[in-house]
Amino acid sequence: MSERDKELLRMVGMSERQAERNARQAESESEPDGLTGRVYYGLHLEQPDEQEEMVTVSVRLPKATVDSLDQQARRSHISRSEYMRRRLAPDGQ
Repeated sequence: MSERDKELLRMVGMSERQAERNARQAESESEPDGLTGRVYYGLHLEQPDEQEEMVTVSVRLPKATVDSLDQQARRSHISRSEYMRRRLAPDGQ
């Protein structure tokens, strides 16, 4: 962690350990953190009253494809799962 990062953490009253734990949780695709799921534009992190049940699907992909998906998701500042949901979902869903 850089000195600038440490300074920013001090400014918000967060320890390095807390930041690492929060980062692991946010980047995990299995831990519930309130950051995953569909994004509803105009309703930041709010979800409609009736949320459709989410189901886990396993897909085997070549490593190069996964690496590409990871890069694209990172550029969009979202998880790989969210990126794939957006790419696979029919328009408007």
